[in-house]
Amino acid sequence: NGLLFIYCDHLRFPVLTNRVCLLIDPLSNSITEVIDRPTILIVEDNPVERQLIGKILRNADFEVIAVDCGEVVLDTVIQYQPDIILLDALLPDLDGFDVCVHLRENPKSLNIPIIMLTGLDDVISINRAYDAGATDFFTKPINHSLLVHRIRYLLRARLISEQLRISDQSLTNAQQIAGMGYWEFDSERRRLNLSDEVLRIYELNIDSNESHDMSVFYDTCHPEDREQLERTIAECVHTYKDANLEYRILANNTDVKYLSMNISAMRVKGEVSNHILGIIIDITERKKSEQEIVQLAYSDTLTGLPNRSLLGLYVDQAISRAHFSGLCVAVLAIDLDLFNRINNAMGHSAGDAVLQQLSDRLNRLVNCREVSVYLGRLSQNTILDDIPFSMVARLGADSFVIVLPSVNRSSNDVADLALRLNKEFQSPFNYRGQELFVTSSMGVAYSESGSTTTGVILQQADLAMHEAKVQGRNTLREFSGDLVAQVSTHLSIQTDLRGALKNSDFLVYYQPKISSKDQSLCGFEALVRWTHPTKGVIPPDQFISVAEETGQIVELGRWVLETACRQTKQWIDQGLIDVRVAVNVAARQFKEGNIVEVVESVLGLTGLDEKNLELEITEGVLMSDATSSEHIAALRDQGIAIALDDFGTGYSSLSYITRFPIDTIKIDRSFVQDITEGSQQAVIVSAVTELAHGLGYKVVAEGVETQEELEVIRALNCDEVQGYYYCRPMPAGEMTEWLQGRSNVVTLGARAK
Repeated sequence: NGLLFIYCDHLRFPVLTNRVCLLIDPLSNSITEVIDRPTILIVEDNPVERQLIGKILRNADFEVIAVDCGEVVLDTVIQYQPDIILLDALLPDLDGFDVCVHLRENPKSLNIPIIMLTGLDDVISINRAYDAGATDFFTKPINHSLLVHRIRYLLRARLISEQLRISDQSLTNAQQIAGMGYWEFDSERRRLNLSDEVLRIYELNIDSNESHDMSVFYDTCHPEDREQLERTIAECVHTYKDANLEYRILANNTDVKYLSMNISAMRVKGEVSNHILGIIIDITERKKSEQEIVQLAYSDTLTGLPNRSLLGLYVDQAISRAHFSGLCVAVLAIDLDLFNRINNAMGHSAGDAVLQQLSDRLNRLVNCREVSVYLGRLSQNTILDDIPFSMVARLGADSFVIVLPSVNRSSNDVADLALRLNKEFQSPFNYRGQELFVTSSMGVAYSESGSTTTGVILQQADLAMHEAKVQGRNTLREFSGDLVAQVSTHLSIQTDLRGALKNSDFLVYYQPKISSKDQSLCGFEALVRWTHPTKGVIPPDQFISVAEETGQIVELGRWVLETACRQTKQWIDQGLIDVRVAVNVAARQFKEGNIVEVVESVLGLTGLDEKNLELEITEGVLMSDATSSEHIAALRDQGIAIALDDFGTGYSSLSYITRFPIDTIKIDRSFVQDITEGSQQAVIVSAVTELAHGLGYKVVAEGVETQEELEVIRALNCDEVQGYYYCRPMPAGEMTEWLQGRSNVVTLGARAK
């Protein structure tokens, strides 16, 4: 009806003696106060006495409910929830004491004050009343004035008791939610009182109301933390100084719990008393979360090994300790060779299995600690034990590091470890019943002094490892200062390459190929040269590999192809030659450069005929891309010749020359240099030549520099030779003069005949 009810409970507002209901009418803005008076339940079988007591209480401003038997008391209490019960001890149906017991057993009436009305004034009846749960007793005949005062007193007492009960329950709930309990120790009486939450935290089945001693804390304490706990509590008890500490307990002698204890002396009006208060908080979940965070921060999720962060802390401490003892730290960097082939062929789950098995092998091979041991010591500002244990860490992908914390550099410790590692890699790794084999390249670096940093020694070991890969993989290399210079040069070249093409710093040199039978000109090889404006001539073996790594070989390769084709077309138009020009093509040009379209475009742009072009490829091109054979076949179908360069230095040359369409095999200069009749080199060249001729290929011998080498090569039936003996590589202008001079010699010879 549009009325707003505001209900104020005197149990919540102690100032009010009665419950008040305010009725607010929004239409008239009038407020009506309705007093909700305390309710008294009278249980009395004597009707005269019942009416008399009811009248007195109503006159005293109480609401009164009266019943005459014990059977209906509990239902009446549940329905009306009286504030006080006046219960006659002698009832016709049930004994009043039994009724009182039943009331106390029900949660609805557990805290309602009960005054027993009895004519019995003997001690036994009084004790029985209190034992049954009565709050107070009143003897008959009743002093009515005194009864009213007694009721009002009990109402105030109930209010206070209810507030204390609610406060205590709220505190208990808050402590339970927070996992916090407290204890109080009387240092004079040597008495210890524990809260219920402390008992729950410690999982102790003892009475919290009884007095105990400090042994309840010590008996369940973790052995490693007990001494510190005893010392801290004893100091606080004797000196009354505040303290806090974290420690572990063994609940039920098995489960580990982490607790935080704050201890302080209780003060009364600013003065220290003889009571010590301790607050105990269960921080187990927080500790577990912290441990998980630390685990993620300092360990590798796949293998469980230490990661780069933990490795850095370990190496920093190991270096200073080792050099203090006159030793050094050895860092062995390990990187798996061609590991991506496993991931590409069998999926990353296979690669992960190999990495996990490898980490287990490395841990068994080297005397290591578990990661948890190192993490447990982080808070102590040291992760090293008194005994110098080694560490195996994973830096990422397929890169691992082994640290030997105290090594005599003149010893064979690292070499012996490398041998044991090689043996481990000779054993297959297993993935779903399939055996997998991998090898590793390793680099080692030693700390030079106690001031060597982790970053420096890891970088040095990594440089040595990369040098091992450059040297052919599956080997060990030790760091030397020359490697830094090489890397610096590599970075410098990588930077300078970006502007070299724009600045026209590259030149194409040409070296002729001569027939071994009649010394006629059979063709040219186009060779790129780089003249840096400040650094001078940079050898191809320094910048070609960098260009391939960075992808700049695609742009550079097209420029070389176009330049060589244009120059060859010019010589043909001048009538100086009518032979092929050979241009090297890198593997990356096949992968990223659309080599077939590029060649067609260059030939169309320069006007050079397909029969005057030869492309030189290495076995790396054949291995790098499954579609390379299709591209090579398409180029060869157009009339472009294909030569296999550096034959004999690859992985499986004999298989590739039968699988791919080629025209020429070029024998690497390493087989030609210092060749003599009957030597092993001669045997190899002879075998390759016979094999090539049997397959219908021409053979070109590279690197012929002396008359003796030429005679042996000629005797072994090589078709063409290339080398300094006839002509060094020259730029286009000088090569034009060389061709013109050679043309004049040929013309004069013809006239003389």
